[in-house]
Amino acid sequence: LTSSAMNESETPDEPPEPSFAPWDDPDYPWDERPLPPPERQLPPAMNISKNDNNPTVVEIVFALKKWEVVAHDGKETFKIIANIEMYWTDDRMIGFPTHHKPMPENIWRPRLNGCAGFDLGKAENYEQLPRFYGYDSTQEHKPSDGRMAQTFPVNLKDGFDISADMERFKSFPFDSTRVDLSIVFFGVKRPEWDKDVRLSLRRPNNESCVKKYASQYQHIDFDGASTHSNDYELAGISVAIGRNPPTTRFKNDPRFWDGDMTPCYFISFHIKRSSTFYVHNGIQPMYTIAFFGFAGYALEPSDLANRAALCAVLFLSIYAVQWTTVGHIPRLPFKTVMDYVSESVSSVLMLILVGDCVAYHVARPRRNCLATAADDAECAFDDETADRVDLMWGLSVLAYVSFYAVGYRTIYAAYRSLRQNGHSRPWVKGSYLRNKWRPTAEAYHLKMDEEYCRRWGKKYLGQGQRVNDAEVW
Repeated sequence: LTSSAMNESETPDEPPEPSFAPWDDPDYPWDERPLPPPERQLPPAMNISKNDNNPTVVEIVFALKKWEVVAHDGKETFKIIANIEMYWTDDRMIGFPTHHKPMPENIWRPRLNGCAGFDLGKAENYEQLPRFYGYDSTQEHKPSDGRMAQTFPVNLKDGFDISADMERFKSFPFDSTRVDLSIVFFGVKRPEWDKDVRLSLRRPNNESCVKKYASQYQHIDFDGASTHSNDYELAGISVAIGRNPPTTRFKNDPRFWDGDMTPCYFISFHIKRSSTFYVHNGIQPMYTIAFFGFAGYALEPSDLANRAALCAVLFLSIYAVQWTTVGHIPRLPFKTVMDYVSESVSSVLMLILVGDCVAYHVARPRRNCLATAADDAECAFDDETADRVDLMWGLSVLAYVSFYAVGYRTIYAAYRSLRQNGHSRPWVKGSYLRNKWRPTAEAYHLKMDEEYCRRWGKKYLGQGQRVNDAEVW
């Protein structure tokens, strides 16, 4: 149709479409959840709720500024200084005149509840307003494009007592732990479910960071923090999106549909003790003493006095080595790997000494031999027999040291404790209620090893390695 034909077909008395700006309406319900337009559909990987209700996507970035482990009054307390950044789009705010109108006091933003001890500040009390993303007082004020952001500080209040995890100390000095924290995106006054709010760890990284950190997404911002603190080092950070069933009282809410879950955000810190000091000043000298005990076999089996003297000197050396590390070892009601090492070394020296005595008494001549012997050769010390005893006994003690002391009591004990109670423990094996809530497909782990420190140092803005199996995250 031509333009004139179209004008003729229109009703002349029909009023023009009204121009409506919601910020001009003082009663506009800003506290209602912003609905994305139908054309902005979620990718298939994010369709995790069977009751999807065109959910609002909230992207999350965890920014760690500082962490430390403070030892005081017999406790080791883990503390952090960090920020959590959230980003979403509110299409109702497109065109909002940021230059002369303040942010509406009741504007929608996610409701948050941190786990016990995890302080989210004013954001948890719903007292902190979001901001227009990309706009601040130093920039020219332009109408909003709908992008919103909220950054709030988080901390552990009085700290997280990592000494309470007593089981991990059984592998001292190879002990480690995992500090699991969670945030539930749920409010008592306004429950919203995973069908309404979809959390995401796939915030696109800017082009320069994609090249610098080789990361397509950003969900961990390691900003200036060191990887070491006192006796500990940060072995990694894990983040994940999770869901958990709501409590019974919320299932009576008319907005609840069967199968709705509460969206959660999980953060884990993988912390391990720096064992270098204890290995080089405790364990290594201990096993060196044990192997010095084998030097006694270089002495003649008949020289029992010097063999016994060597074992006695080495036995006393064990306590000298222990004295250098005793001030760094926590007082515990059970044995640790370090205790088993000293115990094994003591056992080795005692076994060697017993073997020396056996070899001596097997090979020495019988009592009053000269009075009954036909010649002096019958009363000579039998070195060949003593050497055979030394060989069999020495090999037995060496097998004890290699397989039991080093292999089982040291390496395997540390590995077993690490998998059960250490920083490699899966999330679902934790002891808190939040550990019963399962991560979804969005679960990542950033390994902070020597290669990480060499490449990135104290600054990293990117993503971790994706973990597909929630059972091992």
